[in-house]
Amino acid sequence: MLLQKGYVTTRRRIIIAGLILFLVLYVFTSWSEPAEDISCHYLEVDDALPSADDYSFSPSDKSIFFHETSCTANLTSRQSCAIESAARAHRYFEIHVLFSSPVSEATLHESNLKELTIFDNIRFSRIHIVKYAEGTPVADLVKSGALNRTQWKISHTSDVLRFLTLYKWGGIYLDLDVVVARTLDHLAKNWAARESNTAVATGALAFSRDEIGRSIATATIREIQTNFRGDKWGYNGPGVITRVLKKMCTTNNVTLMSAAYCGGFEVYKPEFFYPIKWQQERNILRRAS
Repeated sequence: MLLQKGYVTTRRRIIIAGLILFLVLYVFTSWSEPAEDISCHYLEVDDALPSADDYSFSPSDKSIFFHETSCTANLTSRQSCAIESAARAHRYFEIHVLFSSPVSEATLHESNLKELTIFDNIRFSRIHIVKYAEGTPVADLVKSGALNRTQWKISHTSDVLRFLTLYKWGGIYLDLDVVVARTLDHLAKNWAARESNTAVATGALAFSRDEIGRSIATATIREIQTNFRGDKWGYNGPGVITRVLKKMCTTNNVTLMSAAYCGGFEVYKPEFFYPIKWQQERNILRRAS
């Protein structure tokens, strides 16, 4: 009788332990983010946009670039607002919106993209990422499929492409959530902005085609070529520009970085582009709701 009771108790413990393990695995898989799919970057079908991969794509010296690296093949209202704000504030600039995925004729004429076609300075183009990187320091990195092996495929693709685009063409890069409140042409020719006392951000960058711009563009793309990491979220974005500027400005103190210390490359204070810390965003939105 005692043996039978002990057997039942042990069996009960095993069942309970199994249920706990099942619940832990269920919660973990439910809360973890789904794997990002960027297979669209390698498709060459149903594409209504001109290519930005070859010699026919020739942006002007006054260009602002946006990159759309998800596979939605469209723009959200907020993204459209960001692009429109840049176009309205910079009538004499070319505003280039570069899609990493195919965009169909239907999407081009029946979506948020249609609303932006009324602006004669907005241009949509398609990037085939392997071709786009050919002949650059990151060609082998991109061709190796390294961007497909990171946890943050969309974000890391965006990180690489912003530096690659500025390396290839020069100009201004803006994230698709940057709404321009006033023209940027009163700023220095080459600039970035701090997001904190420890890091320079990459949501807004300007590398011109002059000697200073070419120097910083080459240094950042070489940094990605040599030190790309797929296991750290910000390593290939803010991490790149921060590490490069620490060498260029010969200081590890980000708050001291300025044109005077950085060979003519300007580093603006957080209030220029990042007045609200990303850590505070949820609290502000919660209070506003």
